Amino acid sequence: RGELRMRTTEILDRGRVAFDRSLWGAAFAQLSAADRDTALGPEDLERLAVAAHLVGEDEASAAAWERAHRQLLDRGEVVPAVRAAFWLVFGLFNREEMARAGGWLARAQRLLDDHQLDCVERGYLLVPVATRTLKAGDPWSAYATFGQAAELGARFGEPDLVTLGRLGQGMSLVRVGRAAEGLTLLDEAMIAVVTEEVSPLVAGKVYCGVILACQDVFDLRRAHEWTEALSDWCDGQPDLVPFRGQCLVHRSEITQLRGEWSKALREAQQAREQLSDPPRQPALGMACYQQGELHRLRGEFAEAEEAYREAARWGREPHPGLALLWLAEGNVGASAAAIRRLVDDAQALSRATILPAYVEIMIAAEDGPAARDAADELAAVAEVEGGLFHAGLA
Repeated sequence: RGELRMRTTEILDRGRVAFDRSLWGAAFAQLSAADRDTALGPEDLERLAVAAHLVGEDEASAAAWERAHRQLLDRGEVVPAVRAAFWLVFGLFNREEMARAGGWLARAQRLLDDHQLDCVERGYLLVPVATRTLKAGDPWSAYATFGQAAELGARFGEPDLVTLGRLGQGMSLVRVGRAAEGLTLLDEAMIAVVTEEVSPLVAGKVYCGVILACQDVFDLRRAHEWTEALSDWCDGQPDLVPFRGQCLVHRSEITQLRGEWSKALREAQQAREQLSDPPRQPALGMACYQQGELHRLRGEFAEAEEAYREAARWGREPHPGLALLWLAEGNVGASAAAIRRLVDDAQALSRATILPAYVEIMIAAEDGPAARDAADELAAVAEVEGGLFHAGLA
């Protein structure tokens, strides 16, 4: 028994050292091994949860956060228990397990309310609330809630929370068409990342969120700059899984815009492979869609169809790419019906990414008024955000 304790202590120490050095694969392996010998305490369970998330072991991460939460509650440490619950919710939201996330969010909020606690964790719990509001199509309410989170983060000196709040505010402003203001906030969030003020979980979330927002408003120079920064960040942590695959998707998109379609297709294929192991990673749909886009542009229609279908299977809207594919195959009716639905459901500035395809398809469908209205709308968006669009497309 003494030898077992000694061996477990040595393994645990190696896991802690690997964690401190951002060697996530080794940290996950060693901490998991120590846990099999002797159940870890909450502090080491938190390390295990973070390492598991960063190597793509999402269920292991969730299980470790749950155990840490319960152990902390058993000790009577309510505030740390709520923080563990927040990080569990954070991961579940990223994987779009909304029902499970909602249950844990409600439990965490009830704990704070029952104990009447004034703490920074109240701000952390605002982040998933605001995220849900933004996804539901109410960006102004989301902006206000993200702002409250950022204020609480500043009050308690929590860079992670301030940065998540600024990220959410920036994304909300982009969503309502105030891209210049939104991107200023997103740049502020990125500064906290590149100066290593935030944890790895927050850093990866910010990188990917900012790059997507830049692409939404066609600020391609900014998207390229932050994609290169994300690539460097991933290269410094070879064991990363979730963000490395998404980084490859972004690199493929930038490479496509340069006209290097073969290289972009290789990057998209590599991203798809990385995001498929372990399975069910959220960005897998993005990688499949990007593959579909490149196969379509190269005239490889059967391969494009398969990729778009896979994108839909993994939660990524397959249009406008699939609608453009149907147009190229001569199926104008199906193409027009799909793109009309997509445009009707689109909100604010996100319509700008769809309208070029809509114009092309409406012309083919001989709906001149619809094509003209869409072209006028796109021109109006470009006029409002002129500096950004012109800089991005130059």
